[in-house]
Amino acid sequence: MRKADSKRVSLKLTQRSYALTPKRSTAYVPGVIAAICAIGALVAAGYALKTSHEQARKLDVLCAPPVSEQKLREELAHAQFALEQQTAARAALEQRAMQSAAQIERLQTDLAFLKKQR
Repeated sequence: MRKADSKRVSLKLTQRSYALTPKRSTAYVPGVIAAICAIGALVAAGYALKTSHEQARKLDVLCAPPVSEQKLREELAHAQFALEQQTAARAALEQRAMQSAAQIERLQTDLAFLKKQR
């Protein structure tokens, strides 16, 4: 080999020894495991919080003081009034529907008569 060739950069690169290096650092795997554990802990905490709220709501209903008789009477009167309103509204709608059906029948009869007159 010539003396000039021994100083070339490409020759120096090929004469070195190389070793494989890991693509990811050594802290990558433990970091991923720690992140997965943290996410799991957050999910578990959220689920526990949700179920505790549901249980507390159920206990509040069970432990609530009984409703007074006056309040029950007021609710019953309100429900009866709402039922009367609904019954009256239904009767009015049925009457209007019957009137509309009669008017449609008259109009169809008139239309059939006028078509025969043509």
